[in-house]
Amino acid sequence: MLRSSYTIRSEEQASMLLFDSIGWEQAETPAYSFNGQNRTERSCVIFQYTLSGEGRIEIDGVVHPLTKGKAFLVTVPSIHRYYYPEEGTEPWEFIWLNVRGPLAISLWNQLIAHGGPIIELPQESVPMDLLWSMFKDIQVDEERDLHFLTGKAFQWILSMEKYLKKPSLLTTYIKNDKLHAAIQFMKNDLHNNNLSLDDVAAHVGISKHHLCRLFQKNINLSPFEYLRRRRIELAASMLKTTDQTIYQIAVDTGFDNASYFGKVFRSYFGVSPSTYREQDLEFLSKHVFFEN
Repeated sequence: MLRSSYTIRSEEQASMLLFDSIGWEQAETPAYSFNGQNRTERSCVIFQYTLSGEGRIEIDGVVHPLTKGKAFLVTVPSIHRYYYPEEGTEPWEFIWLNVRGPLAISLWNQLIAHGGPIIELPQESVPMDLLWSMFKDIQVDEERDLHFLTGKAFQWILSMEKYLKKPSLLTTYIKNDKLHAAIQFMKNDLHNNNLSLDDVAAHVGISKHHLCRLFQKNINLSPFEYLRRRRIELAASMLKTTDQTIYQIAVDTGFDNASYFGKVFRSYFGVSPSTYREQDLEFLSKHVFFEN
């Protein structure tokens, strides 16, 4: 098989989950850089696995090296950037998978909850075998059936979930039970604009000062900043996937009013919520196919 990338396009909307694209490529210059705040596709998710060389990904202000056997899981849009480092000395070779749809977002979040956004995965593992199988289906067997490929993508997600549930493979991102419980509590209560640091600390049974130290030590953010980023990510997704008014989205994501929501949103994305909703960018691929 040869390095390349492929996208399957059809008129069908991703009401739940659809295969989007897959690629086996390498980057050699810092020109390879993707910012999750600027990519405005609707409800897309990315898995990217390092085969050789080294890349970087910055998530919530923390930079993670992506060496051989390491992969990242991110949703789009969200606050992250992955790139080839300026000090790189050899090509960064990787294979990636993109899936789209609201169910894809939900399943990705579950995978991240199990293993964190950065995972280690042996090349001989079942998920990697399935990933290469999908790539072969398209490149060698010229498979163009979107539903067949979606089924393979879903099978891959299930294999990842099974793999990540092994306790020995959990990353430090969620090994701290108190931190993980706080994160889950905050994610489940994003809509509550009265949610306070005291509420979160009381829920997990620690002081708010201890809670702040946990967040700073593990993800280099305050609990408030973490909560605000998750709210903005949810709002960005809702702008692209629903017809709700900007006011209603502001309320549903825990902001007091639309004016404040607009100010915060612009600080992250550089544009107003209404302008962001109107933007329409697609993933870049070398090949675009339409479903048979």
